[in-house]
Amino acid sequence: MDPLTALYILFGILYLLMPLTYLATAALSLTKRENCNVAGSELPSVTVLVPTFNDGDLVRRIMKGLEEVEYPKEKLEIVFIDDSDDFTSEVIDKFASQNGNVRVLRRGKRLGKPSALNDGLAASSGEVVVVYDADSLPHPSSLKKLVSSLDGDVVAAQGGYEVEVRNTLNKIVDLEYTLWQGGQLVTVPVIVGYNYAVKRSYLEEIGGWDEEALAEDHVLWYKIYSDGKKIRYVEDAKVKVLEPLTLRELDKQRVRWSKGSIQATEKIIKKAKHRLMPKPHLLNLLVFTSRYSTPSQTAVSLVALSLTLTIFLTLPYIRELLYPLVCIFLLAVVVAFAASLLFCVRMRKVSRWPYFVPLSFLVLYQNILFFLVRRRKVSWEKVQK
Repeated sequence: MDPLTALYILFGILYLLMPLTYLATAALSLTKRENCNVAGSELPSVTVLVPTFNDGDLVRRIMKGLEEVEYPKEKLEIVFIDDSDDFTSEVIDKFASQNGNVRVLRRGKRLGKPSALNDGLAASSGEVVVVYDADSLPHPSSLKKLVSSLDGDVVAAQGGYEVEVRNTLNKIVDLEYTLWQGGQLVTVPVIVGYNYAVKRSYLEEIGGWDEEALAEDHVLWYKIYSDGKKIRYVEDAKVKVLEPLTLRELDKQRVRWSKGSIQATEKIIKKAKHRLMPKPHLLNLLVFTSRYSTPSQTAVSLVALSLTLTIFLTLPYIRELLYPLVCIFLLAVVVAFAASLLFCVRMRKVSRWPYFVPLSFLVLYQNILFFLVRRRKVSWEKVQK
């Protein structure tokens, strides 16, 4: 075997590692079914925390969901931690006056979401703490399914989530969330900031949420795994959320996510007693990485395929050199598209599959942001939805 052929083979193996892992994960997701046994008489007391800041009429979404929630009222307390200085406060006060198990904490100034969650934790008593955002619209049965999934080393549960579609950008983001969750059926579940439940005992053990974090949810799930505990993904505990309608607002959101992810990684890795991924460590790391890297790699492959094909067709004398590269890039694209289709089939979102190309470029941009914001100061900025 000549050196050039060996080089092509090595490049092909390395380049196709993530797409093939992604495809294997997608195929396995078809066999996964998350069943949650709901025991009516064994349900623990629950505190629902809803941090709010100038959410306007959006807060009515979570109110509607909480009014229809299927959970014993005597075991449910709802705490709004409201830092608003607009009419949001009036909407919340009216809701509280009509529901005896609703309380409102006012702090006088905006101190951030993790601080709000910690204040809500200190002022409540539920055995399980559930977090929703103001724009969350949970399915009536989702709370009970979330809470019932906590047992043993499972200290947190993340429910399913989907975007309430209002424009094309929302369809792209909804596909992104679909692919994330398809992966969670097979490998490492994470916490996304809303529609999740955590045992109070664990929160008190770790001192609550990190108030310095831009992505307190990211810090929390890293901390859970570094402590050797587990998170369960509960597919049927559904919630619908609103996402930005413009690229400008989406960019603000993703900048904060990227910086928050960096902060979380730096904080936990320095203090971790265990590896951040549960066993098998290497396999989980590979599968977890593939669900973030493969869509962005697809964007790179599409550009590379276009360039190599153009050169291949216009410069016949170097076709022999370019042919293996064309095959590798084409195979990477085909594998990624096949994997995304399988995920969409499993998650019953096939109509979103045609948006995989724009999504791949969105995820590529997200990954580039991760490096661009590393040394940049980023403050929490409200995203308009």
